[in-house]
Amino acid sequence: MKDPLTRLIEKSSALGNYNRKYHHVISSNVDKLNASLEQSGLRDRVHLWNHSMEIPGEMDTILETASTFEEKLDFLGCYFALQFLNMNLHTIDIVKLEFGNAPRQWDIGRRLLFEAGRMFRYLTKSYMERLLDLFLDGENAPDFVMLGVGTRADQDDIDLGIIYRDTGNSDILNKAIARLSTEMLKKASRLHFHLSEHVGQYSLAATIEDYEEILEKGMFDFVIVNEMLGAAVIMGDVSLFEEFKSKVTDRFFYQPVKGDNRYHEAYLRGILGEVNSLLTRPRSDDVICPKDDGLRPIKSLLSALKLVHGVRKENAWNIIDELKQKNPQRESQYTDLERTLSFLELFRHLYQIMVVQDEEISLDQSGIATMIANIAEMVGFEKKGIVSAKDFLLVNYYEFLEKSTEAVEILSADLRKHLHNISVFKPIFSLDSKLKVGYDGNLALDFIKQTRFFKGIIYWDDFLEELGAEEDLFYNEFVSSFLELPEKLRSVVAHAYISGLANDINPSLKFLCVLGKRASTDTGKKVFEILSREFIDVLENIPGPSNALARAVHIHPDLLNSFMAYLDWKSVNRLSILSREQPSLPELVRYHPRLQTLCEIHCKSSQFFKRHFLPILDKYPTYIKNLYNDDKLKEITNSFYSDLNTPATIRERIDLLGDYYDLEFVRVSLLAMAGSPCELTDMEFTEFCDNYTLLLYDLSQKEIHLSLGYSTHTRDLFAIYTTGGHAREQGFDDDYDLIVILDSDDQEQIDYCNKIVGRMNSEILKRGILPHHRFADHFNSYVLSLEQLKNLLGQNNEDTFIDQAQILASRMLVGTGKLENKLQSEIIEPMIFSRGDDFIRQLKNEMYSRHESINAKQCDDIKECRGGLRDIEMLLLMYETKHRVRDPLSRKFLRKLRELESDHEKEFIAIEEHLNFIKNLRDLYRLKVAAHNVIDPQYLISVAESMGYGNEDDAGERLFSDFKSRTLKAAIIIEKLTNSI
Repeated sequence: MKDPLTRLIEKSSALGNYNRKYHHVISSNVDKLNASLEQSGLRDRVHLWNHSMEIPGEMDTILETASTFEEKLDFLGCYFALQFLNMNLHTIDIVKLEFGNAPRQWDIGRRLLFEAGRMFRYLTKSYMERLLDLFLDGENAPDFVMLGVGTRADQDDIDLGIIYRDTGNSDILNKAIARLSTEMLKKASRLHFHLSEHVGQYSLAATIEDYEEILEKGMFDFVIVNEMLGAAVIMGDVSLFEEFKSKVTDRFFYQPVKGDNRYHEAYLRGILGEVNSLLTRPRSDDVICPKDDGLRPIKSLLSALKLVHGVRKENAWNIIDELKQKNPQRESQYTDLERTLSFLELFRHLYQIMVVQDEEISLDQSGIATMIANIAEMVGFEKKGIVSAKDFLLVNYYEFLEKSTEAVEILSADLRKHLHNISVFKPIFSLDSKLKVGYDGNLALDFIKQTRFFKGIIYWDDFLEELGAEEDLFYNEFVSSFLELPEKLRSVVAHAYISGLANDINPSLKFLCVLGKRASTDTGKKVFEILSREFIDVLENIPGPSNALARAVHIHPDLLNSFMAYLDWKSVNRLSILSREQPSLPELVRYHPRLQTLCEIHCKSSQFFKRHFLPILDKYPTYIKNLYNDDKLKEITNSFYSDLNTPATIRERIDLLGDYYDLEFVRVSLLAMAGSPCELTDMEFTEFCDNYTLLLYDLSQKEIHLSLGYSTHTRDLFAIYTTGGHAREQGFDDDYDLIVILDSDDQEQIDYCNKIVGRMNSEILKRGILPHHRFADHFNSYVLSLEQLKNLLGQNNEDTFIDQAQILASRMLVGTGKLENKLQSEIIEPMIFSRGDDFIRQLKNEMYSRHESINAKQCDDIKECRGGLRDIEMLLLMYETKHRVRDPLSRKFLRKLRELESDHEKEFIAIEEHLNFIKNLRDLYRLKVAAHNVIDPQYLISVAESMGYGNEDDAGERLFSDFKSRTLKAAIIIEKLTNSI
């Protein structure tokens, strides 16, 4: 038969590994303890192997039997360990019993956690009382009260605050508490004295006067206040605690009748900033954290609400009960918070006693996943089909979080309204009518003076709302008052507005983004410039600036992106230099590549790229988090495109389609800037651009239909062709060449189609692309017929060959084979191929004429120079005409020519290689410098880096030298082939 110790260790093996400490304490002392009890004839008065309801008396009995001081400590520690394990095993038995009868009834969790907290506090209080008696050993210690300032059921540590009366002998108490902490660390739970350490002269205890002093100096934050407000007596002088509440914590409650609400306001500002930070904290897909995901925001909010409504309870559930009575219009929200609390607290408690005493739970760890599955089954979940019990539990987890987040947001809005009504800043914020005749004082300075009391506060959203309001009165007064300050004072005030970034960078970023967005005048721009430079100065002088920037790009990437967009290049470069250092905090290291990529984009990209980048980053900050991950970006944009049918209105869908274009433009541009070959980026660009055009046509047609109330059937006689770069399946053009054909002379149909194309043009222009309709100049209409094309191409003038080239190089986007076949038979064959000799001769003449007008040594125009893009296009048009084929003038056609003109295979291979080189160069120059075809060698360094030339000082020169030599060689080949046609 197994002995009791073996049975206990085996049974408690279901608990987390941290319980081995208790196994060791028990194994080392239980035999001596048992023998001592038996020798004293007191064994039957102490429960060693079962959960006890008489812990204090049994501890006293154990102390009677110990013969030495060390033996008393060992016996008490052994008894505590036994009762601790029995208590947790008892808790698990209760959970199994309760949830076995009522599966997933989370309201049960409240009662179970009350009982778990009561048992743990009962055990630890009894233990600590006796340890303190031993360590004080009858010495004349001052009166004190020990307060619990954390969750009662938390077993990994016990948060304490200790208040004493200063009678001159506090060393005695302090030493006893220090010894208590050491003994608890060895044999029980750790003690945390965060509250007293923050406040008192000594490390472990503080007087009421100490608390009053830090409050008067403003040296407190919401964390300290949270602990004070949630304090409950564990042991000691209760009257001292009542005095503490009267002199210290009561000042944080709302005083509705002419009371001093500065402390109340300071706490609300701190807690609203905390709640907002927690709600916007990005969550990992494979890690959950019940404390930060839900418990901290809920409890922080409840702590604030109890101050507003005068609730004097400490326990979160009890606070909710009274808030339901005092604020009945929000009963639904309080119920959601109550149920989420019950679920999360129970899940967290079971996880910590059965798995490990950590806050973060990694779902992808096999051992952890198994333990979560055990917990899920314990509380009544069952596997159904392929869905596991663990999955059902996690679904509940996220559902509760969603409901509680909605409730927190509604209740936070209530707090913000309350704050606005009671704020000391209300006279400043409510000056709209007075501002018309000027503010009586200096607004910028007065606001900073008022904030001196609110040290370390990060919530100033109400100030930012006033500053960013559509009505310019407050903003204008702020700007003018700031610039009116003497230069030295202005510098001090600027530093005051920015200095908080040492604690949290995001409020300063919010402030500067509001100023940057509003800076449309010279004075506004000057204020933004002064404050943004001060921001960077402060950032450069704080320890680990890359920590702050990495945290910003993780939590609020949209803010950092917007701020950088408003900066001048010199300031952006300073930020970029700061970002190069790897963050010192391990949890921020993984965000460093994202930060560097963002800085690189702002430092080394053109307005052509930023025109698409900046708008979508404000709308979709998740893009910043994946700038270096093309697979993830493509997944996002593909999902985005698939969801474009979801919005209710056509206008919403068209607007979102524009966002899709920008998102894909950015994605493919990032591929190019990362060094991907242009063959890949051209293919990707062409695909999304075709998707955009097809859907834009469809949506524009529907919108015109709705606006007119009727539609016109074109009977497959309508088509939209692209020509130019997009027809050649090449990316990054800044114009969009279109040919629109309607094979009909019905004026109603023509007008209808013109309206569709006009609507498309207006949307294409919003993307910063110029829609170009060459044939519209001839006919004063976007839409033309085949007959009009015949008449135009039948004219014998010097520009006809340009129109022929446009038609031949076109590629259908919208339409059917019916019209394409007709275009081929009635236009391409008779008007171009049948006149092939003349057409080729005109193409040659254009090439030679262009070459004559260009200095032989002038080789800085990628498109027009000898051996440039235009020459390659002309050459391919000649070969299409020669072989009477109509393919896109792409790499695919070049490869086809190797078969058609096998004698020149090497030359076509060389041309394709050259095309890839200059196309890569052109794309990167457009994305990193400017959307020009003429290259300025001094700006080629960043382009050279993307093309594999390194980032040395001479990289740009080497790239430009290669460009000149390559184009010269290509020109010789092209002219040779041209002459052979």
